[in-house]
Amino acid sequence: MGREPRYVPPNSLQHVTDVTFQNRPLLRPSKEVNERILGVIGRAQKKYEMTICGIVVLSTHWHFLLRPKDAFHLSSFMCFVKTNVSKEIGIHLLGWRGSLFGGRYHSSTVSDEEIAQVGVLRYLLAHGPKELLVDSVAEWPGAHSAVPTVKGQCMVGEWIDRTSSYSARSRRGGLIDLNAFTIEEKVVISPLPCWEHLPESQWRGAVGALVDDINREAAVIRRDLKKTSLGVTRILANDPEKRPNHVEKSPKPRFHARDPAVYRAMLSIWREVIQSFREASEKLRSGIRSVAFPEGTFPPGLPFVPFSEETLLGTGLVLNRGQPTC
Repeated sequence: MGREPRYVPPNSLQHVTDVTFQNRPLLRPSKEVNERILGVIGRAQKKYEMTICGIVVLSTHWHFLLRPKDAFHLSSFMCFVKTNVSKEIGIHLLGWRGSLFGGRYHSSTVSDEEIAQVGVLRYLLAHGPKELLVDSVAEWPGAHSAVPTVKGQCMVGEWIDRTSSYSARSRRGGLIDLNAFTIEEKVVISPLPCWEHLPESQWRGAVGALVDDINREAAVIRRDLKKTSLGVTRILANDPEKRPNHVEKSPKPRFHARDPAVYRAMLSIWREVIQSFREASEKLRSGIRSVAFPEGTFPPGLPFVPFSEETLLGTGLVLNRGQPTC
């Protein structure tokens, strides 16, 4: 069975996840790994003007909360991030050939409900304590947006200009100072769509309250299970290329919504788009080249179909994609 057509409602909040090849801890945290990953994400955010509401990078997978304009915007951003992280971490740090990731990323649309958006953000921020890896959110040694968001800080990484460094290496016979080609990049975290109307101090405080609640809940779980967390030392001691003996797989939701009526409405829109896409695909295969595909989709072998201005205005799309400073 072929892959489902990709469709992202305009300017919607997307929970994006991706897993490393064979669930190996290829993204195991370290100072260099964190800096390279954040450098790539920061460069991608600037290049594609992507609004980011949260980031957590675990050893075997990562989570993003993003607000892309459409599926093409999301695809372009994630392609840049995955390709360059695979090069920086895989080739230059691990000597790993090929992609660090096992397949295509998965994205789930989050509804406009505040309870749904906050719930997804809480789930994302809880990574680390909820798996009993560390005692608190702040202890996770990898890239994690919780503390910088609460403190009003950017996440800072390093982008290495490989094109310029390769040219310089060729001219100078292989002797270069890589620091001369290293650029600081910042990742800016924005509020959830449901919190955009709040003063900055208020929405950052709301994130802090979520973090405190996560830490309290994790402490109760450890006490009830009579277990301790794995700890930073053991996390950092993992062999990044070791393949796990067992991998738990769970189905990923297509949507995040709390009200059943909202979920049904989102599902109905999605089904309508997919049905129109498949009908258009059948006509294209039969030789009808003038067939119209639904807005926001990738026709097979043809350019992406963007949303019309009328559609964007009808959805209340925020055209000014400004982000908080830090």
